Amino acid sequence: MAQLTFRNGTEKDTQLILRFITELATHEGIERDVVATEDSLQHALFKEKSAEVIIAEYQEKPIGFALFFHNFSTLLGKKGLYLEDLYIIPEMRGKGFGTQFFAHLSKLALALDCGRFEWWCLNENKSGMDFYEKIGAEQMSEWTVHRLSKTEMEKLSKPIKDVK
Repeated sequence: MAQLTFRNGTEKDTQLILRFITELATHEGIERDVVATEDSLQHALFKEKSAEVIIAEYQEKPIGFALFFHNFSTLLGKKGLYLEDLYIIPEMRGKGFGTQFFAHLSKLALALDCGRFEWWCLNENKSGMDFYEKIGAEQMSEWTVHRLSKTEMEKLSKPIKDVK
């Protein structure tokens, strides 16, 4: 099996990261939702360090990325690794690279003493669901994701004076 190499993303990868984000959103049919810019990504990823990026390379060419950050489990009393996005360019799919990517991220999570490794998957992504089951991931069907948009946060927080 062909082997990937992995490296941490750097500021020099910002344009590539945005390209991968846009390609992933297009694949999911949500490209209209991408408002990230190179500047916003560079600030969030490399100045604020809000998330981390791993670049996957095959024959020294970038073929995908994973963007993750840490969450926290009160039940475990430990941080977890939360995978926000993982993307492999279409022509490199079906070669075992997804398994290698998840294996790399699992090893990283263990090295960082994370109690969990979690992500979301769109319900309609049957091939993704099948893949996750194949690698041993447990579907958390008893939990429902909830989200407040910026507009809803603004409405809800309107009565609050200041947060320090």
